Amino acid sequence: MSVLDRRVILVTGKGGVGKTTVAASLAIEAASQGHRTLLCETQGSTRVPPLFHKKEATYDAQPLAPNLFTLTITGERAIEDYIVQQVKVRAIYKMVFKNRIMGPFVDGVPGLHDLVQLGKVFDLERDRTFGRPVWDKIIVDAPATGHGLTMLDAPRAMMELTVAGPFHEAAREVHELFVDPKKTGIVLVTLPEEMPVNETLDLHERLGSYREQVALCVLNEVHPAPFGCLDAWPDARAAMTDPALTESVQLTDKAVARAQLQQTARDRLGVLPCPIVELPIETTRRLGQTQLERLGRRLR
Repeated sequence: MSVLDRRVILVTGKGGVGKTTVAASLAIEAASQGHRTLLCETQGSTRVPPLFHKKEATYDAQPLAPNLFTLTITGERAIEDYIVQQVKVRAIYKMVFKNRIMGPFVDGVPGLHDLVQLGKVFDLERDRTFGRPVWDKIIVDAPATGHGLTMLDAPRAMMELTVAGPFHEAAREVHELFVDPKKTGIVLVTLPEEMPVNETLDLHERLGSYREQVALCVLNEVHPAPFGCLDAWPDARAAMTDPALTESVQLTDKAVARAQLQQTARDRLGVLPCPIVELPIETTRRLGQTQLERLGRRLR
């Protein structure tokens, strides 16, 4: 089962490993296959639109490219959405919940902001027009590792907190979507470095019942190996005694050390029960649609 066979795909990993790039690459690949795709950012993040030379994202979907749209989810707007769904009148929400007494109370409910952001994704997955899904694929640029785990656990935590009632029922419905491996997939993103790999393996272990949803691990920013056989370098290096070659030897030493580190990362990630896909490091740090399309084809 390919990662893009799922309708909802959560992309997470240690901060700084390029999960937004991977989420955008997956989304643009899904869109290129003809799927009407929505790329969601969470926690009010607005990193995606600039990749497509667009203005900042909003809470409502806006187009990025053919078949590709984006929006950003904030806890505050998602809470407002949920309550308005219950009371039906937005003015009542503002009168009852947007005041100096109820406002801090709502903000203080444990896990509520995380739950309603997943709830927004649940609503988007459920949206229908003339009986057909509005979105074929929903790709979520989820929070980094620690917060990502907390967000995934929010529906279960709310179910335990409430035991019964409308909040319990809403949390149960959201939970059922995200624990269904046929509907929801998780993509882990890491770098070929010791600390990100450690955190990725730890994240996979801590996912618990969500481990079945892990569909892919992306090893990002992989450098090409300096030459075919790294084992040959020590003997070749010993023969390079000319002082004029010192700088070249030092640069090669660094390239070989990096290649060995990358191989160690591959070996360690090999214990994961999912495909490992490598993405090459890009020569430019200012990625655009062309680079994302190229990376998306590799993720295919």
